[in-house]
Amino acid sequence: MKENHKYQAFAVLKDGTRHLIEAESIIIQLEEEIEISLVPPHPVFQGKLTLATGSAIQGRENERDGGTQLIIEPGASNVIHITPKRF
Repeated sequence: MKENHKYQAFAVLKDGTRHLIEAESIIIQLEEEIEISLVPPHPVFQGKLTLATGSAIQGRENERDGGTQLIIEPGASNVIHITPKRF
């Protein structure tokens, strides 16, 4: 089986400079947390971003409250908007 390689992630400052971030995943807090994995969960997903919310986030597996849906809306030709909504 092919080995999974960690994606590189950067913090981009106002002046456009990039600073490498050493992380397994990044969590963004909106109404609900969205976790972006920097290590694909399986080789078949190499080259794709995996987003997780709620109990799908590592360490939150035992949560049993209401779930979260990811609402995906198109933006420009190469942009999408993703909003987490609790239900």
